[in-house]
Amino acid sequence: MKSFLRRLIAKGLEGAVVRLVRANPKLKIVAVGGSVGKTSTKLAIAAVLAQKYRVLVQPGNYNSEIGLPLMVFGQTVPAVLFNPAAWLVRFIRAERQIRGDFPYDVVVLEVGTDHPGEIAHFMTYLKPGIGVLTAVTPEHMEYFGDLDAVAAEELELAAGSKVMVVGRDDVKAAYRTKYLKHHPDVVTYGLSAESDYSARIKDVDLVGGTDCALLKHGHATIVGLTVKVYGEPAIKAVAAAYAVGDLLEMSREEIEQGVQSFVPIAGRMRIFTGLNGSTLIDDTYNSSPDAVVAAVTTLQNVPVTGRRIAIMGSMNELGAESPRYHGEAGAVCAGVDMLITIGDLANTHLGPAAVQAGLDPRNWKPADSPYAAGEFLKLLLQSGDVVLAKGSQNGVFAEEALKLLLADPADANHLVRQSPFWLAKKAKQFGV
Repeated sequence: MKSFLRRLIAKGLEGAVVRLVRANPKLKIVAVGGSVGKTSTKLAIAAVLAQKYRVLVQPGNYNSEIGLPLMVFGQTVPAVLFNPAAWLVRFIRAERQIRGDFPYDVVVLEVGTDHPGEIAHFMTYLKPGIGVLTAVTPEHMEYFGDLDAVAAEELELAAGSKVMVVGRDDVKAAYRTKYLKHHPDVVTYGLSAESDYSARIKDVDLVGGTDCALLKHGHATIVGLTVKVYGEPAIKAVAAAYAVGDLLEMSREEIEQGVQSFVPIAGRMRIFTGLNGSTLIDDTYNSSPDAVVAAVTTLQNVPVTGRRIAIMGSMNELGAESPRYHGEAGAVCAGVDMLITIGDLANTHLGPAAVQAGLDPRNWKPADSPYAAGEFLKLLLQSGDVVLAKGSQNGVFAEEALKLLLADPADANHLVRQSPFWLAKKAKQFGV
């Protein structure tokens, strides 16, 4: 019965979206999909477009069959899902927006998937003017099985999008050729010079920001740009925003102002001051193999006067290949000065792989909880140390390790998953 009601609600919302778009022919929908980087890319695009347009975007992630169409109307799922009064209010609000003056020019959505077929279904009623695909990398492998299945799912976004903006660096050429060769309008973005829209990193300062230039077809159009984001994934998000802004006929000045206003969300490469003059890089929102490589590469490339320290948690939802992915991530971590792992998979596979790849075993510490990891490192931090923390959610929650390392305890309010709901969940999980 609940499944039937859920589908009935979803059908009603999908029909409302179709009617809204029909009633507002000038409304632009930008849909962001991909294995990783969706949220940062979505927010970077919104920051740029807001310099010219009235933009609707929600910072959270509402990718369900009910959550996604509700986002188009700027609404969220009720706390009690099958509350008739709550749904009546939401449908009345939606109807008013359909029949009245919709207060936005652009809606920027995040389109995610957990199972095969979900994006194809979203495209049956959501017809984006621009679709943005960030990456095809391992995700939810217990349901997809292999990377080819992930690619087939993620590139369903192209079937419903008039223009496709594709991350050249993170969507293999074979997949672009297979799924996009017949699409009438495809542009690429990334850090590679071959991208139609690219960003070139010039310098990184953990206090000042990242100095970069933006290029179109290899020609610099915006130079001397400093953005308050760090790491290659975040700069790729800037390049995607540049592409979308240019496609929507924004001026160079508007695009520049927009990317300079973009700041990372909680848990996405945010910088904090740590104890004893250390610096903390908070990348604890979630984790995946490619994201670990990108984050550790950033850590290895930033200038330091002390040690490079990595807190690495397990990566969830990788299926049967999980040991291999953790082993590969461990090999990348071999170049840090100290490694602390959290969770069964990280302790069993990632840490040992780092040691096998050359990390001094005395510089690896396995921990059974983020609290144990934080307490251990808290006693060792020195001036000039730079600490990167990354991991998945359940069973890891690496942000709790960082919380113990903050110079200003009030900064804990800027960490991810600090609501009463999440804190209670962590306390129950770890028995604290």
